Amino acid sequence: MKKGVPNIKDVAAAAGVSISTVSRVLNHSGNVDDVLADRVIRAVQETGYSANPIASSLKSTRRNQIAIVIPTLRRNYYTDIIKGISEFFYKKNITPVILESDGILEKEKELIRSLEKLWIDGIILIPGQRQEDREYAEYEKSLSQLKKSGTRIPVVLLESHDMNRELDLVRVDHEAAFYAMTEHLLEIGRHEIAYLGNAEDAPLHHLALCGVERAMMDYGLCLDRKLIRNNNYTVLDGYHSMMDLLACGKRPDGIVCVNDQVASGALAACREQEIAVPQEAALVGFEGTALSIITSPSITTMIAPRYEMGAEAARLLFERMEGAEEEPKRIFMRVHMAVRDSTMNSATKRLDVMFDE
Repeated sequence: MKKGVPNIKDVAAAAGVSISTVSRVLNHSGNVDDVLADRVIRAVQETGYSANPIASSLKSTRRNQIAIVIPTLRRNYYTDIIKGISEFFYKKNITPVILESDGILEKEKELIRSLEKLWIDGIILIPGQRQEDREYAEYEKSLSQLKKSGTRIPVVLLESHDMNRELDLVRVDHEAAFYAMTEHLLEIGRHEIAYLGNAEDAPLHHLALCGVERAMMDYGLCLDRKLIRNNNYTVLDGYHSMMDLLACGKRPDGIVCVNDQVASGALAACREQEIAVPQEAALVGFEGTALSIITSPSITTMIAPRYEMGAEAARLLFERMEGAEEEPKRIFMRVHMAVRDSTMNSATKRLDVMFDE
């Protein structure tokens, strides 16, 4: 690098681009490929160039881009969450980028590392797995230490267990929700309850399962471990899980499902095996997606405020991007039950209760 005060030529040389490209980046006067823009910004920092007031403030200059990292695009649950995030940031002229981790921890870690290198302005993360070992603990800690040019990159967790107390968190109270779902079945006289839950390493599996078990204990019953099946949230998962239960000679009279997709699959299996719903087996789902309305019979479901969850996570992230330094917030969104045909024919009362955090 040349001695003396660095100039725009020094920046161009350090970045390996033309002077006009440097000018367009510094003045936001034209479209420049993100990779080239990153090289220019890094070159400005390395050379110490500050003749232009815009360049001198590049340490705090935003890319106006945030990332949403989710386990899968196949789960309907995330659609409205993403919409809530996107519409909030659209009003702020900030572009969200959606990345899929496939529920694979190593891929999730690699995505986070890549986003830090790209100097993204903030991240909303829905973790794909829940692990409790030293390596994962270090990864959790790293999420609160992401930086770009010395400035923290804020991360907000969505639909996660309390994995990092240094980060903001938005989620449904899954234990209370699944307690209420199970209690509804018990109140209408069901005793042999099956639980078609999520994978054992899913972030919120233990909370949902705890809700089911606690409701049954409060009614003097125990959840039969042979009536538990783990799923990956899809219609086919629900279908195969229910068929497997029936093939093993299990005939539950109540079925708690981890989401509406699994519930619709279980419903299809019951129909195929000529099990009348709700007369022989009452069924309840979770999420409140459109799928729960169009099935026959329609599915009783616990409705989660998905759009509002996304908007709330976006608001928290934006506040952090603006420099908010308050203690990390933990926000639990309210849910309510919509009682439909998969239980209402035998229901003794209609449930429409709001559950607070």
